[in-house]
Amino acid sequence: MNISPTLKPKTLGAALALCVTCILATAQTAPSIVVPQAKPAKASKPASAAAKGVIGSGGGPILTRDELRACFKREEDIRARIDAYEKMRALLDADKQAIVVDQQALRTDREPIDTAKKEIETLAGEMKTYSSRVDAFNKRVAEFAAGNSSGSSRGAAAERERQDINAESEELQKQRQDLDTKKTRLTTQSGDAVKLYNAKATALDTKVSAWNERNQAWNQDGPGLESDRSAWLAACSDRRYREDDETAIKREKN
Repeated sequence: MNISPTLKPKTLGAALALCVTCILATAQTAPSIVVPQAKPAKASKPASAAAKGVIGSGGGPILTRDELRACFKREEDIRARIDAYEKMRALLDADKQAIVVDQQALRTDREPIDTAKKEIETLAGEMKTYSSRVDAFNKRVAEFAAGNSSGSSRGAAAERERQDINAESEELQKQRQDLDTKKTRLTTQSGDAVKLYNAKATALDTKVSAWNERNQAWNQDGPGLESDRSAWLAACSDRRYREDDETAIKREKN
């Protein structure tokens, strides 16, 4: 249930790492997540009005009012997309932390299963010892019966042997009952623990898979956003325009 290391933030201009994680959730293994992160570069504003007439220090033809209006609109759209992009990263990071907490809780839920497993292994050893004791007892009973049928198992010694056999039989019956009781308890406890663990592991696996899909979509949005930002920079950033056009455009919004 290890969490892969989080990658250091990068600008959109750098290559975005894609989240390509195969999630396998079983009763023994909790899911893992990969968190590549990247932060977009901020779009620069067109030069603000500093003097009357034509402003901006860039080259190329002076922007017409329609071109300037389009540049402002594209800038607003790109800034809104960058803002949403960064907010989604923050939300993904918060959801990742919640998943980490769930994974830690799942490890705690695994402890009763591991404990029950050890107890079951101990019980298996006890059952093996019991089986050997039963074999030896059956051999003893057979030998006593053979001697009794031949007439050699009579008298005080034979009676003591009979009493010892009966006493051991009672002990074996009691031991068998104790082992059966322990087996039933461990089977019930471990079964309940495994069911609970599997239910939580399945739910967590679903949550992780959904997170990875959202995170992959976030990474895939990055190149397109950077491409649009670069295109805006090439078409609009630091281009010259008329202050009167800027003022007129701002009045249109009021």
